[in-house]
Amino acid sequence: MQASLTILIDSSNPLTVQQLQYHLSAKGQKTICTDRLHGGLSALSAGTVDAAFIDLENPHVNTAQLLSHLNAHKPYHLVAVRSHERALPQTVKDQPFDDILTKPFLTQTITKIMAQIIEKQHRHANTPLPADFLTPLLTKTQQNKKLAQTLLERCFDDFPKQLSEIQTSVDQQNIEQLQNCAHKLNGSAAFCGLTSIQLAAQHLETLAKNNTVKQFDSALESLNKTVQSFRNQQEQLLNQLKD
Repeated sequence: MQASLTILIDSSNPLTVQQLQYHLSAKGQKTICTDRLHGGLSALSAGTVDAAFIDLENPHVNTAQLLSHLNAHKPYHLVAVRSHERALPQTVKDQPFDDILTKPFLTQTITKIMAQIIEKQHRHANTPLPADFLTPLLTKTQQNKKLAQTLLERCFDDFPKQLSEIQTSVDQQNIEQLQNCAHKLNGSAAFCGLTSIQLAAQHLETLAKNNTVKQFDSALESLNKTVQSFRNQQEQLLNQLKD
């Protein structure tokens, strides 16, 4: 059975949107379309994005800023969309694009990209969890699985927004805000017994306290990967808490 994914399409060109929607919808994927930064960020905060097609010719979007927020939510696949003759803008040359899709689109190219996206999603979803992963949370809830499930669901809802706030703080070099946001995530993770996330957030909080700016990006990347690993296991974790 083919995986159903949520894919963000960011473009101000109606023809580009129409063509991508046609190809992706035909493959059973859910698409979220936006042509402005606010719309893109709202789409991200609404839930996990499995992949994003970013039109580099969209004049309404600060591409670098949108990419930083996409990195905070860690889509499995990031695709740059551009015209054949257009070079990558300097601001996005260092971004971790997995693919570059050139206009006019070829069906076989999109099919190949979708196969890679689905393979990545399947690989992440089937990473086994340690047998004792939920032990700290169940200890805190005195083995109350229903309460533990409620707390986990709250984390799944809250973590994307918290990561986005942390990313914004790093982008703006707002040390005080970064420290507060990292402290909040640290506390949320600790309360739920999610030790790996707690330690990663605590490390970033410490860096903010010490104003160690040069280490922010690497610490944030580590935190993003840790949270994404947790989010990849959402269904598996919640199933373990069902009686």
